[in-house]
Amino acid sequence: MDSNQQKYDEITEQLSQFPTFTDRRDKETIRQQIFAQMKQDEPTKQYKHRKRWIPLASTLLATTVLVFISFLYYSNTDVLKENSTQQDAMVTEEETLIEKSADQENGAQSNGNLEPSNQMGMFVQQTNEQSIVIHGATSDPQLQFVIPVSFIAPNDKSKEMYYNQLETYIQEHVPLRSNYLFKGISFKLDEGNKKVILELPKDFSISEGSTVPNMFEDQLRSMFSPYGIEKAVFNNNEGIDFGQFGTIHELALNKTKTAYKLYSDEQNNLLVEVPLDEYTTIEEALAEMQIGEEDYNVFPTVPGEMEFSVVTQGEQLDISLDNEVTIEDSRTGTIMVEAILMTAKSFGYNFVKINNISGDRVGYYDVSEPLRVPDAVNPIMLH
Repeated sequence: MDSNQQKYDEITEQLSQFPTFTDRRDKETIRQQIFAQMKQDEPTKQYKHRKRWIPLASTLLATTVLVFISFLYYSNTDVLKENSTQQDAMVTEEETLIEKSADQENGAQSNGNLEPSNQMGMFVQQTNEQSIVIHGATSDPQLQFVIPVSFIAPNDKSKEMYYNQLETYIQEHVPLRSNYLFKGISFKLDEGNKKVILELPKDFSISEGSTVPNMFEDQLRSMFSPYGIEKAVFNNNEGIDFGQFGTIHELALNKTKTAYKLYSDEQNNLLVEVPLDEYTTIEEALAEMQIGEEDYNVFPTVPGEMEFSVVTQGEQLDISLDNEVTIEDSRTGTIMVEAILMTAKSFGYNFVKINNISGDRVGYYDVSEPLRVPDAVNPIMLH
């Protein structure tokens, strides 16, 4: 940078520190006032030979003053505009962060992977008209627990199209070492007749024993019962060899009561389903959620020391805490609330109210009012 430019920048910087002022007089007024002042101060009987250049000097002085005033005005205007632009940018950025935080606190936002370092929530409260929920399922590596997966997808394709790409979605977004049990199978939904038709590849079979057949059935139920589907039909002549259960041509997919616990390893923190007997009460389900199975990386979602009582009021479940329990952190409280809501949903409740808890919040949830059960659990956004 040359010295003239540097000096200009220094002068500009110094001038920008001047306070902002505005001279609302026009140039002619200023010029006339300068002339009048000079005439008052000038001795009339001296220096008559210099009167010829007085108007010129006055004009130059007035012009200099006007230029200086204009320079200050525009310099300060530029500074103000720049500061205003910076403030607008800061406000916009702050509003964006607030919106993101609010979305996260409502549990409606998720990253492109399933690890709920979606930071806040493990379920989707409600979807809009532009999106649909595709209920997928996988399992832990030892095939002991169903892990439901909810793909939130644009509503510009049919459910069948999404289901027939389910293997790809799970492989891309779910970092679990678990075999996909529906390789080569295509799905056709018939919601009017409450059934899903599975087109099986040639020589498709299920492993012997009961573990894989049971998991196959449980995953189908988790995937399709949310749509009101009541049976799966295998569309081939031979049916399907279901191991020790023999050859079958269809499976009943009745909804079951379910408790939700937490599967947690180095990469995942996911709610998992624990099927319950149809005679299990909601109190027994909540007690089951206090038990972990660490050998399978499955942990409790309700503190073991928590004592509670429940009351059913129509479609609402009221849970009252009978002792004071300290929730370790916000994340623990959030997981507990979400697991309770999903469990209550499997029992047919639409709302849950948690009473006798210190404060109005548990984790990220305001529990001063009843909470609506969610649409989907363990969400993944598809774009």
